[in-house]
Amino acid sequence: MANHKDFQGSGPLKGLRVVELGMLFAGPLIATNLADMGAEVIKIEHPKGDVVRGLGRGDNSLWWSVVARNKKLVGVDVKKPEGADVVRRLLATADVFIENFRPGRVKEWGLDYDTLRAVNPGLVMIHVSGYGQTGPYSERPGVGTLAEAFSGYAHVTGEADGPPTLPSFPRAGGGAARTGTYAVLAALWARDRNGGMGAEIDISLYEPLLSMTGPMLINYTKGGVVSNREGNRARWSTPRNTYKTKDNRWIAVSSAADSPAMRLFRAIGREELTTDPSWATNRERLKRVDECDGMIAEWMLAHTQAEVMERLNQFDVLAAPVNDIEGILQDPHVLQRGTVVTVADPVIGDTQVQEVVPRFRNAPGRVNWLGKHEVGTETRDFLIEAGYSDDEIQALHHRGVVKAS
Repeated sequence: MANHKDFQGSGPLKGLRVVELGMLFAGPLIATNLADMGAEVIKIEHPKGDVVRGLGRGDNSLWWSVVARNKKLVGVDVKKPEGADVVRRLLATADVFIENFRPGRVKEWGLDYDTLRAVNPGLVMIHVSGYGQTGPYSERPGVGTLAEAFSGYAHVTGEADGPPTLPSFPRAGGGAARTGTYAVLAALWARDRNGGMGAEIDISLYEPLLSMTGPMLINYTKGGVVSNREGNRARWSTPRNTYKTKDNRWIAVSSAADSPAMRLFRAIGREELTTDPSWATNRERLKRVDECDGMIAEWMLAHTQAEVMERLNQFDVLAAPVNDIEGILQDPHVLQRGTVVTVADPVIGDTQVQEVVPRFRNAPGRVNWLGKHEVGTETRDFLIEAGYSDDEIQALHHRGVVKAS
């Protein structure tokens, strides 16, 4: 563990110090995950403010509220030599450094791993970029949308007769963030058991998405099959689809295993299919997927969503309503489990946000605050800790190197 003041947070990562130098989603969301678990996260943003502050409608970006929650803010222009020096001083006491600029950029600022580990050998540094630190595309600009296309994810998403479909949320950024989070934790585990040496980690935006497509790659390399869009169906499973109900709502069903499929057939009044060999296994059902979907869709359309769920639950069918956000917030399970919590904010008021995931029985993480509205709220505190005098901080502020309130 780096030698720094104890951060009075809570959660399993209490005492861990993280410095985040990044924009948009992938890198910052790694830091958010760590902050939610109790790590002290110092977010470096430009003195004029992070780009995420300008996303969305209105004066206050709700994206910023999510991405910057639980973080302390230091306003620094890292492109200026004095600004880069500020960040180097902060990194001397850090456990983790997260950056998601184009490969080579941090080296221009003297913030590359070899330079930093000479001062802090235990530092774990993670790079997140569009195409990774190596390869012919490494220097290309990369964002989540491009990764969703490049990885094949968009190619297999959407209706069979429709265009490749991009998600309406940062799927690539979220996937890279989850991967990056466990990579950081693995590196910290190795560091603390193997002599205290840190690590350098390289994550591209597209590779975590490729890994999420399941057997798409091996289906081609071993079978010559190019996966294509199939809507809500799955090439390997039936029944598996979404079905419209009488009240224009939707139900999702997944019953690839044989016993759940039989329970579904009983629930919709097709008991005879449970003893018919041509419906007994998933492989047999895949031969008549259109017929299977058709009979389920016909039954669903004759009932409301509430009626469907009541009936399917009676038979222990693998099904769930397709919720919009209103449905989620009104669902009794979500309410009782505490999936959503209310956090006070001095500008936008009390705000409902998702509780920290995952949950720990002991020392759980928590959402302490949402993204702070002023730039550099903790700049002065951390610069004083790093050895700067008040006069030096004031001079840096006047030269636009830092934003110190």
